[in-house]
Amino acid sequence: MQKINYLNVGCGKKFHPAWTNVDMASSSPHVEVHNLLHGFPYPDNQFDVVYHSQVLEHVPKDKAPGFVRECLRVLKPGGVLRVVVPDLENIAIEYLRHLKENLEHPSAVSSANYDWILLELFDQTVRNRPEGEMGDFLKQPRLPNEDYIVERIGHVGRSIIARGRSQADGSAAAQPTPMMAKLKKVTPKRLASHLRVKLRDKLGSEALRIGAFRLSGEIHMWMYDRYSLGRLLEQAGFTNVRRVDAHSSAIPDWQAYELDVKDGSVIDPTSLFMEASKPG
Repeated sequence: MQKINYLNVGCGKKFHPAWTNVDMASSSPHVEVHNLLHGFPYPDNQFDVVYHSQVLEHVPKDKAPGFVRECLRVLKPGGVLRVVVPDLENIAIEYLRHLKENLEHPSAVSSANYDWILLELFDQTVRNRPEGEMGDFLKQPRLPNEDYIVERIGHVGRSIIARGRSQADGSAAAQPTPMMAKLKKVTPKRLASHLRVKLRDKLGSEALRIGAFRLSGEIHMWMYDRYSLGRLLEQAGFTNVRRVDAHSSAIPDWQAYELDVKDGSVIDPTSLFMEASKPG
């Protein structure tokens, strides 16, 4: 397939083979590997299009201006940048709506919707393990608000729900290892010393685990709305900053690449979609 001068930054598993696709890690020969926080490995004015989806929120806030300036640098004059991020404004509106509903007309569904929107707001920022409480919520055997969740997060939610339901309902609990015989031979002083060492080691290893996870790329480092994202793009030097939707774009043949819409369904239906241009 002939390459076009389009760049997909932080593509994950959502890429098109005709594009140049780059990410921090790769599971495909179509995806180049580079640490994107160290700049983009491409010369100035190389691409007609730069696109990234669900990436900017994972970049530390202090590094976001430099990241966006890299997008500007590698674009040709007149080129298009397309950015997709979770929409803080949308989440905040939904939070206030469900708060009001639960205060005035509570129900099992309204309560579940409230719990879910709080997870959208906070969980991927504060979690210390993969999928966090959001993953736990989606793996419940029965979701009273499944339609609402699927409406908000589309195929991602459907896949996690299906994966949770395909797993066994539960396996037999592991039998505890007998410890009483060993403990009877340990003096209280030695036991206290042993527990202090174990606690120190556990806290140390837990801190390392959490630190490694929070630097793994899953965490949201910041959130954006149409004002803050638009301001960030303008401050980086972009012009003609505008909000678009999943279907519309100044990128030629956009729909053919199926990066925001696949098989007629929007991949990230409640996200914020914005485009901007590099001055000509």
